Amino acid sequence: MSGHPSAELAAAVRPPIALRRGAAFAAAFALLAALWFGGLELRGLFAPDEARYAEVPREMLESGDWVTPRLNGVKYLEKPPLQYWATAAAFALFGEDEWTARLPTALAGLGGALVLAFATARLGSRREAWLAGFILASSWGYFFAAQYITLDMTLTFCLTCAMAAFLLAQAAGSDARAERRWMLVAWASMALAVLAKGLIGVVLPSLALAVYVIVARDVAVLRRLHPVPGLALFAAIAVPWFALAQARNPEFFHFFFIHEHFERYALPGHDRAGPWWYFLPIVLAGTMPWTPVVVAALARRDRSREERPASRIDVDRFLLAWAATVIVFFSLSSSKLPPYVLPALPALALLTARRIPSWDEARAVGRAVLATALVAGFLAASLPFLSHWGKLARIVPMLPAAVPWLGMAVLALAVGAAGCWLFARAGGMRTAVVALATANIAFGQLLLVSAHVVDEGYSAERLTDAWLGGLLESGAASKRGRLVDGLRLNDDAPFYSVGGFDHSLPFYLGRTLTLVEHQNELAPGIAADPAKYVASIAEFERAWREAPRAYAALGPDVFQRLSEDGLPMNVLARDTRRVIVARR
Repeated sequence: MSGHPSAELAAAVRPPIALRRGAAFAAAFALLAALWFGGLELRGLFAPDEARYAEVPREMLESGDWVTPRLNGVKYLEKPPLQYWATAAAFALFGEDEWTARLPTALAGLGGALVLAFATARLGSRREAWLAGFILASSWGYFFAAQYITLDMTLTFCLTCAMAAFLLAQAAGSDARAERRWMLVAWASMALAVLAKGLIGVVLPSLALAVYVIVARDVAVLRRLHPVPGLALFAAIAVPWFALAQARNPEFFHFFFIHEHFERYALPGHDRAGPWWYFLPIVLAGTMPWTPVVVAALARRDRSREERPASRIDVDRFLLAWAATVIVFFSLSSSKLPPYVLPALPALALLTARRIPSWDEARAVGRAVLATALVAGFLAASLPFLSHWGKLARIVPMLPAAVPWLGMAVLALAVGAAGCWLFARAGGMRTAVVALATANIAFGQLLLVSAHVVDEGYSAERLTDAWLGGLLESGAASKRGRLVDGLRLNDDAPFYSVGGFDHSLPFYLGRTLTLVEHQNELAPGIAADPAKYVASIAEFERAWREAPRAYAALGPDVFQRLSEDGLPMNVLARDTRRVIVARR
């Protein structure tokens, strides 16, 4: 006998099991990636946020100026450039469209879930890593934020990397070199977070650490921050752009740090007010379908410490400090928007995974299934009443076409809840989690795909495609945004935007517009370059009559008034919100 029969049998069986697990993971990840990236191009860029954060990198790539961001041809110094750089790079590599515009945000979202799963495996177990990754990726708030262009998902990715690297550095298993290496990753991640959205990238981690030190009475952690090499690396990454931006734009420091940070946080008047409890329902909805599990995890102490190695830092307390810091910090602000609390969700997902012991997985999944089933039932009952919701007034005529997509989204929730319940009963907890997570991601993607039916109310894609696409078919246009019926859109012929500004028009036209009697967020840039602005409609009318050729985008009411005034205009395209006219 060459060995014990049971050992030989185990050796023979182990590889196929490992292969099956690897294949199952690969299949789950492939399905997740397909759902994650598959719908990015199936709806127009919504104004203002998506269109703004696509147009700035388009102009950056076109101008070759990677230091001073511009929106509609004027300086736009409100935010740092990290996401602009990433999107401009995507445009350079793959072309300018909705998919490439949303790609950096989607990559940041999926990357954040993978980083969290990696760190969770190192801090605890593969089981916890599986749970944390899928809980985060399928949480409604996190998934929707990864599919919609804002800067908050890029910030969240950078802060998740910083949080994960900090925890790995403080883990007991880290030797001195590993501790230093992970802390440098944390410092670098904070620097990137500052380049993503400003001082908040270092303020939130610093406050979270301070809260943890006070609550846990753990001063020793401060001696393991490696501040000298960390600050040097932080400065090397974050400082150069700020120095260049100030050198080229003397107004930058005051506008960016005083106006956009301190005044926006402390002073009202930015049309982003909300009560102190504003973010509580957002967090509860944003963690669906896992909200009951997250709440239960917050209400209990960790009951599975014996399953993972000891740590020099109380990981659970730090995660609580991180999530609470994010929520409380923004709750105290005078400026509130739902995506602000995104950086709290990875900490909540990791904490939840750590506090679900293996023997209690079935109960936890059951709570998530029940929540999903209840929401599916509520949404199904609400479908007939959507047209009566005041906030949907502009798209009420389009809603019937979206109902089939909404119905499929609700069906995905129901099927996922049923499948999860069946897998859980059979003892396949990982499969049950994957089923529920996949169903919720499919639900979210179907909701977003349904937006293509109503995106005329929020995006200029359909309008410009109908106009320029028709010219392409007739041979009057050589390429969208280049040559249109003998007029090069990118030459000196003016293109006015009268009485308002649709942020998506410059992106889809491939050129900037001259604003008329409207400034809003572009007021600081217009003040620096007033030649790109027309102060009144009367002045616009004079310029229009004198121009040999020009274009304008107008609201229907403005178009009606100017038509009655006898202003010569040839209508080129129109929809429910805009009329595009020419002077030729």
